[in-house]
Amino acid sequence: MRRVAAILLLLATGALLRAASTDYLLGESVRQLGLRDVARQGSDARSSERYATRGGLALYAEYSRDFIVVDGIKVMLDDPVGAQRGHLTISKRDYDKVFVPIFWEGPRVAPRRILLDPGHGGKDTGKVNGPFKYTEKSATLDTAARLKLLLEKQGYEVFFTRTKDVFLELDDRAALASKLGADLFISLHYNAGPAGDTSADGVETYCLTPAGQRSTNAGKAKSTTAAEPGNRFDSANALLAWSIQRRMIRATGADDRGVRRARFAVLRTLSCPGVLIEGGFMSSRREGALIADGAYRQKIAEAIAAAVGDYASRVRPAAKAGR
Repeated sequence: MRRVAAILLLLATGALLRAASTDYLLGESVRQLGLRDVARQGSDARSSERYATRGGLALYAEYSRDFIVVDGIKVMLDDPVGAQRGHLTISKRDYDKVFVPIFWEGPRVAPRRILLDPGHGGKDTGKVNGPFKYTEKSATLDTAARLKLLLEKQGYEVFFTRTKDVFLELDDRAALASKLGADLFISLHYNAGPAGDTSADGVETYCLTPAGQRSTNAGKAKSTTAAEPGNRFDSANALLAWSIQRRMIRATGADDRGVRRARFAVLRTLSCPGVLIEGGFMSSRREGALIADGAYRQKIAEAIAAAVGDYASRVRPAAKAGR
């Protein structure tokens, strides 16, 4: 409670704000979240800073980068890291929507009921791996089945948006989370590069873009920044996405494409925290072969299950009695 009060007081008085700006000094900000200064390493950029929690969770930030690295995992920012008088700065919205969710163990509801969403299905095959003739809709359903068994062993109630090769509208998938009273929604997908690209690979995990921020997948296209119903869970969304990305990178050794933001239809109207996972590239010569292997999909399922456990351990103190 003292830490919460300190954060609120500093925000109210503007002690973290630099003059005539909405930027926060990175060091002052993260110290309020319980992090301490850590010595820079020899490979660090000249204008960079390192911090860590008492539990050893590490943070690395570098001037002008549009991401930070948290415990080895890339987390995309809405605004590049800035600098003032030799100290790094971050925007208020990134502090609120990235730093606080990951580093502050705030009040959230511990999950008990989880809805798994195997992407695509039926007439919508998703991506297709040419050499193996393996479809994304099959890969996501198989991964979900493996994940369900692992989560049930942890004591969770687990449901599917689809258990067979059937087509579902995107809005119906999100609506089912509300109907079932789900505490978490996990949408499973696999990626693909542009036509003819067999080298792009890596894993990325998406959470819903907070109101007022840009989606990392918007590119040059015009993107709305309006609030969505699912933005009620911004803090939990970010923590869940980072937890999953960290576990998946560690388990698979895949390239880290980062924790990203998007206004995907299956995330916009959710009534609970949720993420969308891109577990690798079906189009990749190397990664596509791995995804076609059941042992590799088992690795992915185990990583996600472990991440749910990590997430639950951070939020369990806030669970309501009788839930």
